[in-house]
Amino acid sequence: MRLLPPDFLGRAGRLLNLGDFDAPSAPVPIVFNDSLPDTDHQYVLRMMVRGKRGRPLSIPPELAWLAPRIRQLDRYQKQQDLRNPYIYVTVRHGIVESETDDEWHVDGFSMRTPHVPEQNYICAAGEKATQFLVRSWHIPQSFDPFVHNIHHFFRDFCGESPISNALPGVIYAIDPYCVHRRPPGTAGKMRTFWRISFVPIEIEDDTCAQNPLFPVKHYGREDIRKQLVAWRAS
Repeated sequence: MRLLPPDFLGRAGRLLNLGDFDAPSAPVPIVFNDSLPDTDHQYVLRMMVRGKRGRPLSIPPELAWLAPRIRQLDRYQKQQDLRNPYIYVTVRHGIVESETDDEWHVDGFSMRTPHVPEQNYICAAGEKATQFLVRSWHIPQSFDPFVHNIHHFFRDFCGESPISNALPGVIYAIDPYCVHRRPPGTAGKMRTFWRISFVPIEIEDDTCAQNPLFPVKHYGREDIRKQLVAWRAS
């Protein structure tokens, strides 16, 4: 498996901040993947499979097909000296139902609680793999991440930036500064995508899928982005 580059590891050692968008963040191809669900449809949004540091993996039977990859990437994280304790799994396999992931966005950029970045490993099968915008982004000083939606900023100011396409069946490492999307025109079509996230803090969001091997949790809040607005130049 490919080593992560110094810039990726450097960002991983700093608290999330708007300044790190000044340098492009490219996806890092790690290894070819052959893990595919053994069902016609599976939809899992951010299911925790490992909790606090030192706890064992708790992978439910419906994710057994992905278990070898989860363990492999857990070992890989430790080899890179990246030891975020929480692991979450997202699977979107079947006819595309999600509505906003075909807009430019990043995964894991929330500054509600100060923390170091998460690491995400993503893979899409077939011709409908992920698209990336590998470029620098200057975030204005008047941009307030507690008021403004960073995804709307990418949407509104992407201009004519060149688009890079992921190779289908390849696992990529991305961090919260890597802008990407599901290709447009894929709504209502068959697609297979999964993400394994290594996160420094618990994701306290009631939209996360419940792991049947864990006690049921209710946090009393959902995605904070629903409360944010687009930034406008004054």
